[in-house]
Amino acid sequence: MKEKLSMVKGIIVGVLVTVLLTSTIVMANPVTRDLFFGVSVTVNGEDVDFAEDSQPFIMGDRTFLPVGAMAEVFDFEVDWDRDTRTAIITVPEVDPPAPPIVTPTVNPITLAEIVALQVAWGEGLVAISTAYAEGEDYASIAQSVLDTLYGYVDGPVLFKPTIAQEVPFRFTEAAAASYFIGGDIEEDGGFALSPWTAVRFGDDGQHIINGETALWMGSVFLTTGDGEEVRVEKSLGLYRDSNGDVRIQLHHSSVPFSE
Repeated sequence: MKEKLSMVKGIIVGVLVTVLLTSTIVMANPVTRDLFFGVSVTVNGEDVDFAEDSQPFIMGDRTFLPVGAMAEVFDFEVDWDRDTRTAIITVPEVDPPAPPIVTPTVNPITLAEIVALQVAWGEGLVAISTAYAEGEDYASIAQSVLDTLYGYVDGPVLFKPTIAQEVPFRFTEAAAASYFIGGDIEEDGGFALSPWTAVRFGDDGQHIINGETALWMGSVFLTTGDGEEVRVEKSLGLYRDSNGDVRIQLHHSSVPFSE
C-alpha cells in the first residue's frame, strides 16, 4: 500500500490540474518556456495510451502527465472541485497481503528410537538394582532415569506400575520414584531395588508411529538374580520433546492374567 501510494504521489507532482477532467492542456508562454510533445510513457514495461487531446508533454525540465489517464493505470480515483480549484485524488484501500502459511517441520519418531529408549530403560533398571546391591548412590541413578527417559520436564506422565494396589496410578515424578526405590507411598517396596540382572523387550511387541508421537505394546522380560525370567506386559506412549529427544509420556505395566 505504501509503495503504491508513493508511486502515485510521484506521478502527481507536476501534473497539470487543468487536464484532470477536460484533458485540455494550458499552453505555456512560448517566450519563457519551451513546450515539447511526443512523450512516451511506459509502466512496468507496457506503453500507456493517451487520448489525442490529453497528451503528456515536457515544459522546461519537467514532464507533465494527465491525471485522468494515469488514474486508470494505477487504479486511483480523481475528481475536480471547480469552486475551490482543487484536484481530489483518492487511493483505494488495499488489503494487506495474507501472512505466509508456515508448515511446521515434523520429525517422526523412528523404530530405532523406540528400541533405543527401551534398551536405555532396561539398562537404567539394572543400574539402579546393581547400585543398591553394591551400596552405591542408587537414588541418583533412579532420578537420572526419570529425568532422562520420562516426560516430567514437560508435564504429567501417566504411569501405571506393575505392582501397585493402593495407589495404582502415579501422575507425579515423586510418586514414580517412590515406586522404583521407595518413598512416601506405604505400599512401595522399591521395585527397582530387586536384584535384576537383565531386561529385554519381547518380539511380540507392536508399535504405531504418528509423527512425533508413538505407541508401543508388548512383553518385557526381567531376569532375576537367580536367572529366572519374569514376564510383564507393558504399553508405552512416546513423544518427541522440544530438544528432539524421545520421552515416555505414558507407561502402563501389568502382570499376565491368570485364573
